[in-house]
Amino acid sequence: MRKTHQHAKGFTLLEMMVAIGILAVASAAVFFSNSEALQTQARLEEQTIAQWVLANQVAYGRLAHELELGSFYAPADISLAPQQINVAGLDFEITAVVLPTSTTNSRHIRWEVFRIVDGEARGPIRSLSAWLPTE
Repeated sequence: MRKTHQHAKGFTLLEMMVAIGILAVASAAVFFSNSEALQTQARLEEQTIAQWVLANQVAYGRLAHELELGSFYAPADISLAPQQINVAGLDFEITAVVLPTSTTNSRHIRWEVFRIVDGEARGPIRSLSAWLPTE
């Protein structure tokens, strides 16, 4: 009768440690990739909301001009003073500067949006220039 060696089936300790090490490296790579993607998504969300805020400022300025020229008088004028607003749960500060222009019938205004974090303005996140009529 011949004796056969019965080999234990399974993994050795060394093979398990190598497999766990590979899994740990892969998991860390996925974690850091997702973390970076989430940070990018949050930054893009912040910039998108800031762009909406700026577009609203231009729309308010044009609307103020239209109301002043309309059939009824509305003392509307866009404020150029710094403003703090909350949009989508984020605090922003909007500043405006009237830039010099060669025409007398329009104003060149540059708005900038800053993010307020812990009471401190951070940015500007976005800026926008527009020419609004004065007459």
